[in-house]
Amino acid sequence: MSNDNSTKKYPVATPEIAALLGMDKSDSHSEHAPTVPVADLPIANLPVAHSAKEDHSPIHEKVHESVGMDPETDLALHPVSKSSALVKVLKSAIPYVAVFVVGLFLYYFFFSSVNFSSLLSFKNNTPATPKETALQQLEKQDLTAYNKWISGFYYDVSDAKVLDPETDNSGNGLSNFQKYLLKLNPKSYDTLGLGMADSQALAMNISPVSGGQITDAQKDIMSKYVDMEVVMNRLALSNMQNQGRVAGAAVGNNTYYNGSTSSNSNINNNNYNGNYNNNSNSNNNGYSITPTSGSDDIEVNTSVAGRLEIPDLKISVPIMWTSDPKNFDKDLQSGVVHYPGTAMPGQIGTTYISGHSSNYVWAKGSYNKIFSTLGDLADNTSFKITVVHKNGKVAIFHYVVTSRKEYSPTDQEQFKNTGKSIVALSTCWPVGSTAKRLVVFGTLTQVEK
Repeated sequence: MSNDNSTKKYPVATPEIAALLGMDKSDSHSEHAPTVPVADLPIANLPVAHSAKEDHSPIHEKVHESVGMDPETDLALHPVSKSSALVKVLKSAIPYVAVFVVGLFLYYFFFSSVNFSSLLSFKNNTPATPKETALQQLEKQDLTAYNKWISGFYYDVSDAKVLDPETDNSGNGLSNFQKYLLKLNPKSYDTLGLGMADSQALAMNISPVSGGQITDAQKDIMSKYVDMEVVMNRLALSNMQNQGRVAGAAVGNNTYYNGSTSSNSNINNNNYNGNYNNNSNSNNNGYSITPTSGSDDIEVNTSVAGRLEIPDLKISVPIMWTSDPKNFDKDLQSGVVHYPGTAMPGQIGTTYISGHSSNYVWAKGSYNKIFSTLGDLADNTSFKITVVHKNGKVAIFHYVVTSRKEYSPTDQEQFKNTGKSIVALSTCWPVGSTAKRLVVFGTLTQVEK
């Protein structure tokens, strides 16, 4: 073996390695680095490189100790994420929060007076009808012109309701803004003295301004911004209220209505001949059934829709407890409407309920023809109304049809009663017309509680 005493060449060291090995920086960049036997290299306590996903197990800590690592130095180099620590705390707290929530619910369910039926009930948020939406948009656009127009009829009025575009100042069923569009006097019930409300004249294609046929411009306005069935609802309600009589007030056999004496012949409480009582005093549903003529201690929860069921007509429809005539349009989309101010189901008096018999083809809603077959409802036919009381309990009121009659929307006879609990089911008649009202009367016979 030959002895090669030539100097071995090693790769040029970086400045960092040179500093660790005690080498001169200038030497580390020289062409010939000093010869260092590999076996004689010093073992330094160098920090060990760690990956991002470092294991902090006890075994790992022992490895640190074996190489002379300071745990605090390692923690400083690789800090634990604060967000991960927060997640661990939250996860550990979840079971306790869940137990607390369940306990709180059970407490309120069994020991408090919270009405869960109303809390869990579905509230229909059906959007406004197309005509109502169009009218409201036009109100915003023409508000300045409208305010100038209505100020010409009133001087120094401080009541904002009188100037409200949606208010019906004259009581003829048309809002102030609709009268503005049709160029009618907002204070006049019958502009030309035709012997009828302006809205009734429009329903008969008569112009309240001229007395002749309505113009094409008026037809266009009505087709876009006036729902005549809703107008007739408002007209009937306004006449009832303006007469100073609350619908459902008991009257005698002869009562003065609209300047004439009317009898109660349209409501014959005896013509069902006792055939209504098809049920015994109890049923399989656990309800107690009681024959009754009505009571005034009924407290209906009006935040929960009622339900009208007429089996012979295959009708099952929500009853909307309308609080303001302004809401007739929207509420008729969601079911049938109860006239505000009339008796509630089960109370002594006349419960007045109205629904669509027809509507425009483009009108939205599932109940546009719900009462189109109301005229087929025969005497002695039964129907029922279900309500939720304010105490959360459900009550079912059974009625039997006693009579029917057609009325003018302003005829107050349709609201009268003989001091019993009566339901008046009303709709515009004939189908497709708004000139008259068909009203079917039913008398309360039984109550299930």
